[in-house]
Amino acid sequence: MKRITRNWMFLLAFILGITGVSYCAQMDIADLVDKFQKATDLQKDQILADNLGKEITAGGVVINAGEYDFFDTVNDIKGTYYQVGTEQQKTKNNTLYQLIFLFKDKDKAKDIDKGQLIQKDGSLIRITDERLQIAVWIFCGELTDSDKALFKQD
Repeated sequence: MKRITRNWMFLLAFILGITGVSYCAQMDIADLVDKFQKATDLQKDQILADNLGKEITAGGVVINAGEYDFFDTVNDIKGTYYQVGTEQQKTKNNTLYQLIFLFKDKDKAKDIDKGQLIQKDGSLIRITDERLQIAVWIFCGELTDSDKALFKQD
């Protein structure tokens, strides 16, 4: 009897440990947007330092897909990417935000249709306060050093 109880306790601890780890690994995009919107400039810098580069899963309804160029004048680096924008969404605190997904490979973006509901995993590369909304940029793919240089937050 003690052995069965011990095995069940071990199994329960194992299951709770796994779900606890996966729960902590998930970033809630709406909470991050609300936190960013209410933050001072100094606090925004810290939010960016704590979150840029982290993996995130997010989704929305597609409003457009197209080519997008980045250019770093300091390092003279240029990159062409494929941007998929989503409709504005609202957090529970009524903060408006838009998700922007970037792809390096055109084939990953060319079959995405306007009005389609998408959900993607990627690296959080930029959060900007555009006064009327918060824009959250997510890179879907493997980030190279030159990608990171192009996406650095100003």
